[in-house]
Amino acid sequence: MRFIVVKDLSPEAARARTVRAVADVLKKVGKTEILSFDASLIKRLTKDDVIFNLAIGKRHDFLQGTISAIMEGLGNEFVGSPAYTHYVCLDKFTTKSLLNSYGIPTPAGTLFDGSYFVGDIPAPPLIVKPVAEGSGIGVESDSLCDSIEMAKKVAKKKFEEFKEPIIIEKYLDGAELTVGVIGFGSELKVLPSLEIDFSNLPKGVERFYSKRVKEEYASQTIYRCPALLSEKVQREVLDIAKKTFEVTKARDYLRIDMRLDKDQPYVIEVNSMPGLDPQNSDIPKMIKAMSKDYEWLIKYVIKRAIQSLEVQE
Repeated sequence: MRFIVVKDLSPEAARARTVRAVADVLKKVGKTEILSFDASLIKRLTKDDVIFNLAIGKRHDFLQGTISAIMEGLGNEFVGSPAYTHYVCLDKFTTKSLLNSYGIPTPAGTLFDGSYFVGDIPAPPLIVKPVAEGSGIGVESDSLCDSIEMAKKVAKKKFEEFKEPIIIEKYLDGAELTVGVIGFGSELKVLPSLEIDFSNLPKGVERFYSKRVKEEYASQTIYRCPALLSEKVQREVLDIAKKTFEVTKARDYLRIDMRLDKDQPYVIEVNSMPGLDPQNSDIPKMIKAMSKDYEWLIKYVIKRAIQSLEVQE
């Protein structure tokens, strides 16, 4: 067995750090190589390889889904969710539609496709963001709108900027939470919820996870794990996270972002390949609250893939 950690050709600093950290753990388990995703990758794989993809590609190429699809076609075992999960979760409105069909609460919302608003726009306040971006891209101070007219104007502006549909949702003013789920089957673990508290940010800075907050105010953002929630709300948050993992057909690791409204959790986004940066990513923060370390996390995440390969052999 050999582990192949797949990376982007030129990963940004945090992702490059993640590649090194994951590879360092895998080397303690077995032979490990780091390969860039390019045309030569497929030729270098064998049936005994376990792929751990950390490549995300460029905007709009949905590379994480493509790589999973390629591995499924080749019959190679890989860590992480199948292509289906990635393609669903890379489109926020598709995710929303799927979750709603299973009774998982999401904020009321609609979609602007460049020509029409698909359905009714809920009552303000509203949050306006691109449907297929990550890392807070397109979520800015102007994303929070206090009227439908303003939301329509911002949606049209963002459509022109990002060249993709724009989602308009009811803005929920409660606590912002994120929950990781790792493992598989009977060994599935829902991690402690992490509260992202913006109360310490300077006056005038938005109280939601905008690109600016993520990049410029991370040191002033309070991360509280486990979140300070009542037992009832905490139980509901964890139940929603587990059900979301199941209905999106996820595997190995997933992160679900939520907002509270009058103690009711609502899913606002699902990340099918969440960050694993040992310094700054959310899931490693949750692991620390369990008195576990990064090595334990990575070894837990790869268990299903290793067992699946052993069964095949």
